[in-house]
Amino acid sequence: MIALIDFVSRVVGDIGRFVDIFLNDLILGAGDPLSALLVVVGQILLVGAVAVFGYAAVGALLGEIGVDFPSLGGRGRSE
Repeated sequence: MIALIDFVSRVVGDIGRFVDIFLNDLILGAGDPLSALLVVVGQILLVGAVAVFGYAAVGALLGEIGVDFPSLGGRGRSE
């Protein structure tokens, strides 16, 4: 348990360092605009995937109590 607390406190404490390394070494320091573009596109794809999965998970949980969300793919329940 102590190791977990130490790990979490170190990660939280190093967030500023992570941001500094990300900005200075990867995006600004690379000198290659393609690297920055690839990072941005990757983040957009990741956020989109998490949003769709979150929508599906929340919809499934709320569907169990009787709340219906519209389906994203148009292939919802046939009535």
